[in-house]
Amino acid sequence: MLANNEQLNLDLFEDAHRWPRKPYCSADKTASSIRTLQHALKHPYIQANPPHLRVWSIFDVDQPAAALAWEKGNLPPPTWAAVDRQSTKGHLVWGLSVPVLVDSPDMRQEPMRYLCAVEEAFRAKLEADSGYAGLMTKNPAHPLWRVLRGPRLAYELGELAEWVDLPKHLPKRKPEEIGLGRNVTVFEWLRQYAYRNIRHYKHNVRNFVLWQSHLNGKALERNGDLLVPLAGNEVWHIAKSVSKWTWHKFDLAASDARFSALQSHRGKQAMLKRWGDNEDKQASARLMAASGMTQRAIAAELGVSQKSVSNWLSNSRNQCDAGGEA
Repeated sequence: MLANNEQLNLDLFEDAHRWPRKPYCSADKTASSIRTLQHALKHPYIQANPPHLRVWSIFDVDQPAAALAWEKGNLPPPTWAAVDRQSTKGHLVWGLSVPVLVDSPDMRQEPMRYLCAVEEAFRAKLEADSGYAGLMTKNPAHPLWRVLRGPRLAYELGELAEWVDLPKHLPKRKPEEIGLGRNVTVFEWLRQYAYRNIRHYKHNVRNFVLWQSHLNGKALERNGDLLVPLAGNEVWHIAKSVSKWTWHKFDLAASDARFSALQSHRGKQAMLKRWGDNEDKQASARLMAASGMTQRAIAAELGVSQKSVSNWLSNSRNQCDAGGEA
């Protein structure tokens, strides 16, 4: 059950760590300004989630009586619902007791995929906007909105999952390119691209600005392939994150060493496979030759070229001659 914010004393801002230190804020959804949290709370729209973290799962319900969509969808009460006083459309928000790391090179794939699956299931039940990524939300501290508060500040992600039907096996690659999945899709693609191309820029420390601009351009290109692209400021946030991490933390020497080791390992495996497959054929060729079969007949029997048979038999004779001389 939800209650008016005047009736329920639930301080959403008691723990400042659950909010960005300097969030985007504006009079609309454009994220036009960056201010301290104290000043940002004076604006109708605010960035709720800190960089790289999902603390609040936010859904844009673009239909009247949005504050009741959770009951219609048979979902737990949200932490808060902020709705337009005229249209009654609005945002429903569920707090997460354990934030999930997203769009960061340090993130773990399994929790992120789990979060994507839960949010997509909630989005379907709420009939919420699939094009909304959750960057800017209606500020629950602003009087422009009617704000209803739920009984709990946060839920375990597993608790929320119990209210929806999830697939038995979560996809290991390419989450749905809607909601948070769009951020993950662009981030993962850009991260891999950056690893392959940073060496062209990092030789000169003054190239960082060029590197950041280049990644933003590539991210915008990938974003354009999405069915519902992200807003430009969200793409810039991803590009800025990837550019900074790869510039300061990506070890080119270690990457080259890993690549060389991988290539060496693959070469050895290919050689072992090649000669392992031929070892029995070489032994058979020597036995056939000893029984008087011609090289052409041996090649046809073993399904190899006559030149291979000739090389095998020649190597065998050379090894025998060397053994005799010793």
